[in-house]
Amino acid sequence: MKNQVFDWGRFTLALRKEVVENWRQLVLAVVVLYAVLTTLMVLGNWVSHGDSAPDSIHARYVIVFLCFSVSATIMASLSFRGLMTKTGRTELLTSPSSMTEKFAVNVLIYVVGYTVAFFVVTQLADLTRVVVLWPARSDNFIVPGPINFLPTVSRFISAGELGKIMGRTDLFHVSMYLSLIASPGLYLLGSVLWPKLSFLKTFAAVYAVEMVIIVVGMIALRIFDVDGMAMRIFNNIQDGTFAITMLVASAVQLVLYWVLAWAVFRRKDVVSRGIFH
Repeated sequence: MKNQVFDWGRFTLALRKEVVENWRQLVLAVVVLYAVLTTLMVLGNWVSHGDSAPDSIHARYVIVFLCFSVSATIMASLSFRGLMTKTGRTELLTSPSSMTEKFAVNVLIYVVGYTVAFFVVTQLADLTRVVVLWPARSDNFIVPGPINFLPTVSRFISAGELGKIMGRTDLFHVSMYLSLIASPGLYLLGSVLWPKLSFLKTFAAVYAVEMVIIVVGMIALRIFDVDGMAMRIFNNIQDGTFAITMLVASAVQLVLYWVLAWAVFRRKDVVSRGIFH
């Protein structure tokens, strides 16, 4: 009797089905990503042609970091777009694969697969920048060679002024990566909760929660700051306490978002579409 939770044969069949049915959209997403990254890198190098090579490298890290942060969440929010319609829900939820296999297939394609594709395309885009701008190079026009984006997309941030202020650049560096892994889990959860316009709805919900936290925090600080709480918080930031807090918070968010996404998906049925249609 086959395993009802996870069977490799069923998983590979479900994976193949998803890829075969959506390969055109996946290829188009990669092509668009390549075009956007290439354009940004070429224009960025052209605009900053008088800057030093290290500054140009840092600018490319900014482009890569921001593009990955945004595009990874968009792709994650599209993971369960089939849940938008009753036909799609019926096909997805009544297929022979287990819920674990269905969830794993979407995570492998739209989160893990996209991450790998992103950094491959990023490297190709950077190589294209060099090829396009190399004939125009001169003493006043710097065209740095391609760099490897795989080791770290946030090194320059953690080594910069923000990392120094936080006191522990190593912990800040790790928390950045945890946040990058946690964010797709949050938008994956949003894709299950409200498949239609999932990215916009999840972004709005996150923004609303953050604004409430900020307002409540400012009010609390205003009311209870009788012994210089603001100064103590600033001192904690400088001695690394805030970096530790940020690391723990990022780890908790990572586990919470991914577990919730899995738990909510398991409870989906053909009738319900989500909280907000």
